Amino acid sequence: MYWIKRVLQALLIILVLLAGYRVALHFYVWLNSAERIAARSEEETRSVVHWLSPDRPLVYTFPTSRTVAIRVLSNAIFASQTVFDKPINYAIEYRLLDSQDNELEKHVYHHASKLALEEGQQQVKQLIEDRQALAVTSGQSFYVDWQQLTRASKISLRLIPEEPSLRGVVVRIHGKTPTNADDVTRTWLKLPQQWRERMTSYHTLGNSGLQPLQIANAVSYDWRKLAPQGIPGIDFDADILYESLPYNVITYDFSAEQFDLDGYYTRPGLAASIRLTNTGDLSVQTQGNSKDLQLVWHDLTQHQAPVTLSLTETDDPTQFLLPDLQPGLLVISSRSEMITTWRDELDQVVAPLHSYYYQLDETSQAEFTVQGGSDIQLDMRGPAGSTVQAKVYDSRQQLLRSEELALTGLSSGFDRLITPETRREAISDSEKRFLRLSRQAHRITLTSTEQVAVKLQSRHGTMHHQNYVCATLCDAPQTGFTEVGAWFSQSADNEFYFIEQQKILKVRLFSAPPLIEEKQTGYLSQALFVRLPVSNTALVYNPPKYFAPPQPAAPFQYAPLENLAQLQRAQLSLQQSDTALAPVPRLITLSDKGIRYTDQDIAQLDSLPDLSNTSSQHFINQGAPRDYWKVRLFQLQPGQTLIQDYRGKDKPMAIVIRPFVRGNRPEHPLVMSTQLDGRFSRAFSDEYSISRKRYALAPDQELPAFLLHPKKPALTAYPSVTLTVGSDIEQLYQLSLSAEQPMWFALLEEYATPPPQPQWWQHEY
Repeated sequence: MYWIKRVLQALLIILVLLAGYRVALHFYVWLNSAERIAARSEEETRSVVHWLSPDRPLVYTFPTSRTVAIRVLSNAIFASQTVFDKPINYAIEYRLLDSQDNELEKHVYHHASKLALEEGQQQVKQLIEDRQALAVTSGQSFYVDWQQLTRASKISLRLIPEEPSLRGVVVRIHGKTPTNADDVTRTWLKLPQQWRERMTSYHTLGNSGLQPLQIANAVSYDWRKLAPQGIPGIDFDADILYESLPYNVITYDFSAEQFDLDGYYTRPGLAASIRLTNTGDLSVQTQGNSKDLQLVWHDLTQHQAPVTLSLTETDDPTQFLLPDLQPGLLVISSRSEMITTWRDELDQVVAPLHSYYYQLDETSQAEFTVQGGSDIQLDMRGPAGSTVQAKVYDSRQQLLRSEELALTGLSSGFDRLITPETRREAISDSEKRFLRLSRQAHRITLTSTEQVAVKLQSRHGTMHHQNYVCATLCDAPQTGFTEVGAWFSQSADNEFYFIEQQKILKVRLFSAPPLIEEKQTGYLSQALFVRLPVSNTALVYNPPKYFAPPQPAAPFQYAPLENLAQLQRAQLSLQQSDTALAPVPRLITLSDKGIRYTDQDIAQLDSLPDLSNTSSQHFINQGAPRDYWKVRLFQLQPGQTLIQDYRGKDKPMAIVIRPFVRGNRPEHPLVMSTQLDGRFSRAFSDEYSISRKRYALAPDQELPAFLLHPKKPALTAYPSVTLTVGSDIEQLYQLSLSAEQPMWFALLEEYATPPPQPQWWQHEY
């Protein structure tokens, strides 16, 4: 009996030890599997995800009557890191089934995803499986809306792998269902902060904040997670995905053939362009026959004719080089469909501009809340003959103005619409209408019976428009001058409706080359001697447009004297002409030493000029081409304001200011302010004149200029400023001009009727 008790006691101890060991082992494995691989933020969240199979689909059941939409969020999984910038392709086949498992619809949705960024950059994603951290791509999503769910009660998902390195894809499925909240505002405030952040991440685009309608929508509907049918571990595999809030879903979703998002798509009738702001090289990667590619460089000042460029080959047969490009506009066209990707000297992708539009139709209207007394710009794109009905209301919803805006619908040869499948489609050209709102204005609605894309931008009429201006194109340097755009886009009050209905259009924007426009207008200038008594003449380089027809030379136009034969021909022509009818040719000499400036009659020269002396420059008003003009400049001091009065006079089409600064100071921009005062139209207009502008003008080293002064002839030219006086100005009262540095300038006014002859104070013989 004694030994029996001892044996039983030993067996009991062994059983207890085995049970304790098993519990400790499970606890150890649990701790080990939950161990964090990397340090994480407090904003971390964990989600249960399910692995997709290419053979056996996952099936999810949802209540048909209470489900408004289905959201499928997926992540591609890799066993090791790959290149971050390389898109990773996979597809998900989804089928909609009824309660009897009959197939209603079948679609394939393609994805191109990129790896999530490293730790600490708000896009941390990590999958824990078998104690290993796997590489996870950023989240991709697509939606199935209520129109497809009216009869369906199940959705099945199957993976179609498109990459050999793909380990798998995990998914989370949510159904959008209405809630029973009575007071949405109170319900929203009662929600925990974390839940509000998660709802915000699901329901908004960008970081513009929630609007009241979006808050109501976020509370009125909830996204409930769906679980797949079957037994976990047998019918499907689940895992834990760690990530940080907000989700920051960077979508590269495609439902058809995938095009490179950074690529420039061209075909006959649809070109692209790149604005070149610096001198340097460009490299291009082509998808297609490079011989079909046509590249033309345009000088935006139109002093040089367009230049057709040739590609330089590299070791890669699909990559080419364009060396030493000057600032201007590079126009890209092709004889066949082609995708090109452009990179600068730092190997950075040259990305095109884009803008977002709301799509109007018979069932959709855009509503905007506006500030009374502000100015608005309607940017519209629609087919020929389409119209947009614009209505302006006050705060009591009383109609203040209603107008029907007709569109011409001309096709844009550069801008294009980017579809959800990343295909590029032709779109009509942008047409703009401007309106200065009354102080009672509070709300604007835009409607159309056709499919029209609209965008509303606004500004305050007295707000400064600050701009850094170069002769061609340039990037504003870090000089403390802050550029302020003229217009700022407004989001619609019902923007979430357009998001839900997928009626927000993405449009790629490209610049068209300047038109060949032979102006029939002329320029006049008024004498400013009374208000600006300090003036002087200057010799300014003024080349014509490359397409301008030749004009008879005037006595105030000069050419550099390059050889003595040119001077001798001028003296001979003087002997053979009637001096009483023709002005005597003159010779201007600018010297770095001694007498800095002389202006002599060629008939009274003491001696012939020494053209071999590099310290002197000579100009003569004979011969061709004569691109140097002798003009009179007026001086404007800092703190001094020139007021040019236009009351009781004809309104000019534009006012041109040609500024100069004495000396050579190419490192300093010239800061200048202008203001137009007048009676502005309160109706819709095709033109808009900005009343107040402030410029920082970069020195123009390509435009030589000399002040004809005996002591200091050095003069630095700056880009001309043109103030368009549009049809929205019914009566122009005055122009105010000031500068923050001592400035020499010429003030020209453009009129439809050219002047009969130049005024003596504008061009001097």
